[in-house]
Amino acid sequence: MLLGRSSEGDDSVNLNGTVRNEVDSGVEHGEVLLRYSDAAVGRTANLAEAREVVNTAMGPDAVVDCAATIANFQRMVRIADGCGIPLDSISRRESEKWREGLQIDGFRSRLNTFA
Repeated sequence: MLLGRSSEGDDSVNLNGTVRNEVDSGVEHGEVLLRYSDAAVGRTANLAEAREVVNTAMGPDAVVDCAATIANFQRMVRIADGCGIPLDSISRRESEKWREGLQIDGFRSRLNTFA
């Protein structure tokens, strides 16, 4: 919900880029951020190299911000999955269109969300 709401009204951002690497999200430094996030969650091998690319392109503060953002999302997902926190009816209804568009209802973790 937060990710969807944070981009409302910004037609230059494509949320499909959050779940499909081949889609340009329209976010500044999107390729650099994607490379770092993939490395941080273990999808690619070289985290140190990806971190240095972020540092070179965006600066050391961005490295810290990126690491904190990734850690926060990982924390939230693990808590929700562990507890089986269901979406309330309003959140389920309001997120239906973009969940369908991003095809995230097909993610395995969905089994832990819609109790």
